[in-house]
Formats: sequence, structure tokens, C-alpha cells
Amino acid sequence: MLHSGWFWLLTAILVFWALGAYNRLVRLRAQVAQQFGPLESVLMNYQEVVHQAVTAAAAAPQLWSSAVPSDLGADQWTRLQVAASLSTMAMARMQAHPLEEDSIKALQDSASEMQDAWLALIHPDVYYVSVPDHLKQRWLELDLLVQPEVQRFNAAIVEYNDAITQYPAALLAKLFQFHTATVL
Repeated sequence: MLHSGWFWLLTAILVFWALGAYNRLVRLRAQVAQQFGPLESVLMNYQEVVHQAVTAAAAAPQLWSSAVPSDLGADQWTRLQVAASLSTMAMARMQAHPLEEDSIKALQDSASEMQDAWLALIHPDVYYVSVPDHLKQRWLELDLLVQPEVQRFNAAIVEYNDAITQYPAALLAKLFQFHTATVL
């Protein structure tokens, strides 16, 4: 009788520990998804700046110089718009799957391409189009605003990754297929 009492006590302790550890892993996974929300809102502001820049360029022909064929300028704008569209799609994918490596890689690649397209457009050698100064300033402000959000998101991922690699929670992570995530 004593042995069966200890058995049930240990079984109950093990079950309650497993439930607590599982709930912690689920909570940390949800925290990563929750931390993506503020990051996404800052990243969406880049889309707004791109839209405003394209609208300003289309509405103000005086910003265009005739020294260079207009198709060169159009290529730069098209590159920026395509990069912004890809970034929007990558953010939507990240919203659905914030811990998948492919989602994070797609967001990194699209954000990098959008940044490169913007820098190519505002480069001093590109004299056939002029982006309004207030939009250039806004882009620089967003570059500063996005850094703390990326750090918070990465901290949540690191905490999640640490939790699923700690023994004995790692056993539950393998059992319930929790996978490590990549930081931005």
C-alpha cells in the first residue's frame, strides 16, 4: 500500500511538472508572436514612406530631371515598389509563422532588398529624381525606431530557444515538436 501511494504521488508530481513545463513553452512561443506585433507596425511604416515617395514622384514632375532617360528612374521606383510588396508578403507570412526559419529568412531578405532599393534611389549620384527631404528624414527615423523592436523580438526568440533546450523541458519540446527559431 505504501509503495502504491508513493507511486501515485510521484506520478502526480511528474504530470503536474510536465503540464507546467508545457504551458511555459506555449507561453514563450506566444510571447514571440506577440513581440512581432510592435515590430510589424514599425515595419509597416516603411511601406507608408514608400507609398508617399511614389505618390510624391508621380504628382510632382518637377522632381524628375530630363538629363537622364526616364526609364532609369522608373526602374529605381519599380525596384522599390516590388521590394515593398515583397516585404509586405513576408510580414504576413511572419504574422502566421513567426518561428519558422523560412519566414524569418524571407523577412530579412525582403527588408534588406527594400533598404538597398531605397538607398539606391536616394544616392547622391542619382540626379534624375529627387525624393522629398521629409521622406528621407522619416526613413532615417524609422531606421532608429525599428532597432529596439528587433532587439525585443530577438530577446523573446532567445528566451524561447533557451527554454526548449534546457533539460528536462527539452524532452517535452521534442515530444511536442517545438523547434528552435532564428533571430532577425
